[in-house]
Amino acid sequence: MTRKFSSLLLLLCASVTAAFAQGGVIRGQLTSSETGEELIGATVVVKGTATGTATDLDGKFNLTNLEPGTYEVQASYISFEPETVAGVVVKKDEVTVLNISLGAATTKLQEVVIEGRAIRSSVNTLRNTQKNAAVVMDGVSAEQFSRSGDSDAAAALSRVTGISTENGKYVYVRGLGDRYVKTALNGAEIPGLDPNRNTVQMDLFPANLIDNLTVSKTFTPDMPGSFSGGFVNVTTKDFPDRFTLQLSTSLGYNDQTTFNGNFLTSNKGETDWLGFDDGTRAVPDEVDYAVPYESYTNKESAEQIDQATNAFNSEMAPRTMVAPLNHSHSFSLGNQTDVFGRQFGYVVGLSYQRGYSYYGNGTFGLWELNSANAEDLFVKRLLADKRGVEDVTLGFLANFSYKLNSNNKVSLNLIRNQSGQNSSRFLSGIFPETSGIFDNTAIFESRALHYLQRSLSSGQLKGEHVLPGLKNSKVTWLTSFTLSEQDEPDLRFFANDYFVSGADTAFRIQAAAYTLPARFFRTLDETNLDLKLNLETPFTIWNGLEAKAKVGVAALRKDRAFRENVYRYRFSSDYDYNGGIPAFFAPQNLGIVARPQDAESGGIYRYGVYLQDGSQRTNNYDGEEAIYAGYGMVDLPLTGKLRVVAGARVEATDIYVQSFNDQLEPGELNTVDLLPSVNTSYSLTEKMNLRLGYSKTLARPNFREIAPYTSFDFVGEPAFTGNANLERTTIDNFDARWEWYPGLGEYLSVSAFYKNFHNPIERAINTLAQNNEIFIQNVANAKVYGLEFEVNKNLSFITPALQNFLVGTNLSLIRSEVAITPLELEQIRAVRPDAAATRPLFGQSPYVANASLTYQSDPLGLIATASYNVFGDRISAISVGGTPNIYERSRPMGSLVVSKRIGQHLTAKASADNIFDPAYKNSHEYKGQEFIYTSYKLGRTYSLGVTYLIN
Repeated sequence: MTRKFSSLLLLLCASVTAAFAQGGVIRGQLTSSETGEELIGATVVVKGTATGTATDLDGKFNLTNLEPGTYEVQASYISFEPETVAGVVVKKDEVTVLNISLGAATTKLQEVVIEGRAIRSSVNTLRNTQKNAAVVMDGVSAEQFSRSGDSDAAAALSRVTGISTENGKYVYVRGLGDRYVKTALNGAEIPGLDPNRNTVQMDLFPANLIDNLTVSKTFTPDMPGSFSGGFVNVTTKDFPDRFTLQLSTSLGYNDQTTFNGNFLTSNKGETDWLGFDDGTRAVPDEVDYAVPYESYTNKESAEQIDQATNAFNSEMAPRTMVAPLNHSHSFSLGNQTDVFGRQFGYVVGLSYQRGYSYYGNGTFGLWELNSANAEDLFVKRLLADKRGVEDVTLGFLANFSYKLNSNNKVSLNLIRNQSGQNSSRFLSGIFPETSGIFDNTAIFESRALHYLQRSLSSGQLKGEHVLPGLKNSKVTWLTSFTLSEQDEPDLRFFANDYFVSGADTAFRIQAAAYTLPARFFRTLDETNLDLKLNLETPFTIWNGLEAKAKVGVAALRKDRAFRENVYRYRFSSDYDYNGGIPAFFAPQNLGIVARPQDAESGGIYRYGVYLQDGSQRTNNYDGEEAIYAGYGMVDLPLTGKLRVVAGARVEATDIYVQSFNDQLEPGELNTVDLLPSVNTSYSLTEKMNLRLGYSKTLARPNFREIAPYTSFDFVGEPAFTGNANLERTTIDNFDARWEWYPGLGEYLSVSAFYKNFHNPIERAINTLAQNNEIFIQNVANAKVYGLEFEVNKNLSFITPALQNFLVGTNLSLIRSEVAITPLELEQIRAVRPDAAATRPLFGQSPYVANASLTYQSDPLGLIATASYNVFGDRISAISVGGTPNIYERSRPMGSLVVSKRIGQHLTAKASADNIFDPAYKNSHEYKGQEFIYTSYKLGRTYSLGVTYLIN
């Protein structure tokens, strides 16, 4: 391993040396000042020398072996005004980066700015992309989330107009939940790691490996059709024009968790710090996965039960420890050089984060409205909640790009993300079902020890090819293979109840009221194969303007395997549980306590506490999904100001999920959908656009939702049941936006949208069931409409004294409506006669707001940013049977980040997150009273860090 690492280091150093061993270099890119598009085949020459070149398929040029000095560089392209840039300084063994924008021949280029390459991670480049996009688009660049101190993609996206996150992982766009959000990595779809979700957990992507995040809010046929809220594209770091090296490290303190000696934890393996279990939690080698049912006379079966029972460790309750500091570290290295006379670029990045969170102030409750005259909701359980969580995330990125010649380029992108989460939880309180006639004050206790490891491995090979013989048509292709794995080894539950009678305390474990002590082993493996092929051809239309036609095909194949093994602890009827878990698992109580040769056994095997295989074939399933698509579209500039992008996409869907229980109906979905799209943009002025668009898109159920079985995640919480008869949702989308780009990096916009949903899929909770039950259902129709406002403006227009201040704010105001079915409405009005016949769409916030204020002084090397975001109350579960719906309550989030450059290469950063420390709360509301479903706080986090950068 050491030898391999040394060889890799030598190779990288050799590449750096080679890059600088050829004199001075001028690199850059030519783009159109009107559209921002790259100019392919343009001429770039150094005046007074014989050095010149043509731009490649990215519009880039590379002038090498220049003697140190000051030069004039001239760029020219047919139908564009040539431009000469004077005063270009070339130094020995260094790269000078020069980007040039050319104006069309009918206009005169007013200004050429010599600056760094149009880096995708900059705010200005992102705004330019947004301005020239064919769709309504928003986004956030690496420069922006560096200012805000965001550590991962989920946190960064919360700064974007109309976007909020759930649990710091799942993205809501325009208040629409993750079902209506599609996520891609460099344009390729990637699978999620949560079996109950329809999208990717965005906290998997460390910020230091990302160039930018874009959110397309309208659909064009070259995008996947399975979104309505937004299409999120995570663009990872590309190779730079010159050598760059970055090292960062930071430490964090949470005022509720760090150095808290009550932090809940459990046994760990030696590799937990790397985000995966080393086998500590694996099923012991002595255990056959199929433990026999209790046998009283068969020696072989009885001994197998005894061996299995004694093989597992006996830790079934949280222990406490002192939580240490949070910490994170990152490293990236990139450059480009010549290999066999052709340009080769690379970037390699590593990131590592380890954090701790704890709450001891949580509440969990289940409630029911059981009569029309009730003054409040009936409590089914009300429990105090404590939880400790340790999170580890390890990320690796490697991008390689090789230009075969000026018209052909191939790229390889490799990504590996590994995360591990060790959580320990304890609930205790009122659980009426545990109380009998004479002990109505019984207290319920439940413990859970949970380790969750997730990994995502992705390899993307893609190519770009320009065909000079076909009007410089461009062919792009992509092959992406992604493997995602989720493993939950040894998920442990132990529940009991007790009641006090006088001076005595009686403990019980009641199988009739809750689940017996158990150990779960779950694995989820999913593979994605994503193939895309596109052909884009320019052509000239009647007014002399250049249009484009684009056609393409795509295929996506997903395969999922979910496996679950369950082992439950049972005990003989004469076993007396005294409340001590160590005593429960004492060696003398485990397995066989008397064999037939013992006089007291009566000729049969007798057991104390013993293991029983509780696995159900029903809970294991395989899923297959195949989506085949083809599209055609045109990009037409009807006039110099009016642009129309129109076309259609056809998607054929085939989803099949089969439980291992052959008696259950398989979940199937077979559809063919035609998805038209029209997007228009009109340039009111050079800096102002008006956009209008219509499209039809869809949302599909995920594998778990159509897997027809019931499962649960925690003792005392509702079970989840899939629905094999779910239908896909289709959505008609209407969008309008006015946008203005008054200055560099500045932006103002007003947007309006309307969405009509057919068969939307919703998550509901049946409060009439004994232990409640969460299930998935289609409702007939829903409507969502709203307005969005965004302002990003330098404050110098107020007074020159504020020229270093930049304000950014956005607000989304949204209304949604779902017609409640007559049968459901009848059930609701039986206990709530005045209930409305409509309700908001599941997961839909009535408003989302973000605001930031940045102070930036380049001479001082100082940047300070204060950020704020908040969303309105949104339904987190639909209640069936008249009990009010559960809402995730609004919570304001605030942060402050200050960074200071120290010298040429070092930057120090300090931040404060979750400043307001709001409650993460879900609750019912009835007759003006609030009834808590879940509630907890996570505390404020303060961090200090340094970054070392060579660029």
